[in-house]
Amino acid sequence: MWALSSLLLAGLARAAIPNAMLRGMPSLPKVPVPERSITSPNGTALPNISTVYQFDQLIDHDNPVLGTFKQRYWMNWEFYEPGGPIILMTPGEANADGYDVYITNITINGLIAQQQNGAAIIIEHRFFGYSNPYDNLTSQSLALLTIQQAIDDLVYFATTADLPMPGGDVVKPGQAPWILIGGSYSGALTSYTMVNKPGIFWAGYGSSATVQTITDYYDYFTPIREYMPQNCSFDVQAVIAYLDQMYAANDTAGIKTLQESFALGALDHVGDFATALQYNLWDWQSLVPGAYAGTWFYQFCDALEVKNGVNAGPDGWGLDNAIESWGNFWNTTYYNHTCQDKDVETCLGTFDLTNPYWSNVTVDNWVRSWTWMVWFLPSWAS
Repeated sequence: MWALSSLLLAGLARAAIPNAMLRGMPSLPKVPVPERSITSPNGTALPNISTVYQFDQLIDHDNPVLGTFKQRYWMNWEFYEPGGPIILMTPGEANADGYDVYITNITINGLIAQQQNGAAIIIEHRFFGYSNPYDNLTSQSLALLTIQQAIDDLVYFATTADLPMPGGDVVKPGQAPWILIGGSYSGALTSYTMVNKPGIFWAGYGSSATVQTITDYYDYFTPIREYMPQNCSFDVQAVIAYLDQMYAANDTAGIKTLQESFALGALDHVGDFATALQYNLWDWQSLVPGAYAGTWFYQFCDALEVKNGVNAGPDGWGLDNAIESWGNFWNTTYYNHTCQDKDVETCLGTFDLTNPYWSNVTVDNWVRSWTWMVWFLPSWAS
């Protein structure tokens, strides 16, 4: 079996939250932007696209008397001419630093702006990065991290912000067309906004929008199983089936021996070990078409399937070699990549509720904010 057995999945569900949720979180990629000078269509030098602007956003749209907080945004108007659209996007569940590529013509946002003589904006989502209604991420503060508040943030920004470009105070909806763009969770947020607040944005563009919540979505791995190198897929399935079998038989000694093959014997819970095995599969999500060589996913498959310069056949090398090779990949390479100098339990354990990624309530702890969204909002980035 590719997916872990139903028994093991049930065990995972009882964990605080599997680390795989953190590794598999489909946040938008950050792409470096080449340094260059930026000018407007009339040749005027413009601020660097990394310039941070701030907007006075309402803390609670249902209770405006609570006041405002500073919401960060980035803007590029190098292609803008009067009458052109304003392209708005939030990266969603992430600190927005480093996402300024999405206001350049390297991305669809900037291409639309270039084609339509528009301006592009990235705005940081509330409770991520440094756009926080309060100076902490306690559960009391995070009560204001809701989809409705996020929708209202986008609308309030569009309808009230005076943008930093010349004439930026007269480009509100009704004066200029606004286009809302998003990917993954922010793609879903785009669709929610278009339905919930019709008439504000002239168009919405959602890429890979996550609009349905599915618990224990093992089928996420189906395309990986089917389209990864067949020999690698075959051997990975063999190891997972072996773990499933021991878990179903309550063979704790056998499971511990398998964990030690990966130098993960110090993990106290089999659910955390099973989650760690998924890490190599989550790396598939980071692949870019045409750029496979040297990626972590293909380093992993090469470690399993290339022996003494010879590639395994379509059925792989078999269970024993798969355990040895996969374990060796973790021991020699992947553990350091994943955990750096952390011990096994600190890095991969999820049952200790004092772990900082559960307990740290300081701002810019995206794990805590995102975990809140996963469990308490009706839809999430899955």
